[in-house]
Amino acid sequence: MPVTHVILDNASIKLGPDNLTLKELACYASHVELSPDVSVTTLDTFCGSVDYPGVVKWALIATLYQSYDVDGTEEVLSALVTAGDPCAFEVSAYRSQAISATNPAWTGTVIPQPYAPLSGDAGDGSEVSLEWSLVGTPTKKTIP
Repeated sequence: MPVTHVILDNASIKLGPDNLTLKELACYASHVELSPDVSVTTLDTFCGSVDYPGVVKWALIATLYQSYDVDGTEEVLSALVTAGDPCAFEVSAYRSQAISATNPAWTGTVIPQPYAPLSGDAGDGSEVSLEWSLVGTPTKKTIP
């Protein structure tokens, strides 16, 4: 059976105040990552050191090009940051396909944080970099 690799050329990144009002930002995005950070607790004794896995903290990391379009980068992100409340997200590999076992989505809640509204070099597109912490762990969804 041939192996199928995930190529992120049709990914989806959605953000919104809740799951019913998510806005698709894929056409503004160039990077998306759902990343766990596992802290390590080290116990040092007279017999040596032992590392134990600690708390897992998740982050939604994304790079988007800045846009002032209606429902574009600035409008969506600034509204979420201004509201000051945790908000919903959903990411998947293939936005043109239904959510399924072969195209799962990960959903959850993130804490919006301030971002640089303009960032870039002369002649380049202005990029917005996000690293928003999740509330809890993401949920894998295989049913639309």
